[in-house]
Amino acid sequence: MEITDDTTTYATDHGICFGKVLLLGEIFVNNLHNITFAMVKWYDYSEQDNEDLEICGCPRLKLLKDYDIVPLDSIEQAVHIIPRFHKKINF
Repeated sequence: MEITDDTTTYATDHGICFGKVLLLGEIFVNNLHNITFAMVKWYDYSEQDNEDLEICGCPRLKLLKDYDIVPLDSIEQAVHIIPRFHKKINF
């Protein structure tokens, strides 16, 4: 998934942050308004010596320990992140 975010904590791809959705939720308030959200675990760019930041035009990512709750409408699109099986937290 891609999320549009104005944060400076993570390296972004033209303002897009990458995250893994762990939970989708909805809260109903007085039967008039509902709030939809997603619990997200974040990825960041994997910057390692002697390695490119991209593989075949796709960013090289690492899974962080950070979690956040974000509004569901801030999710731009779903993307598929391909695991690198010989690495523990790098994708």
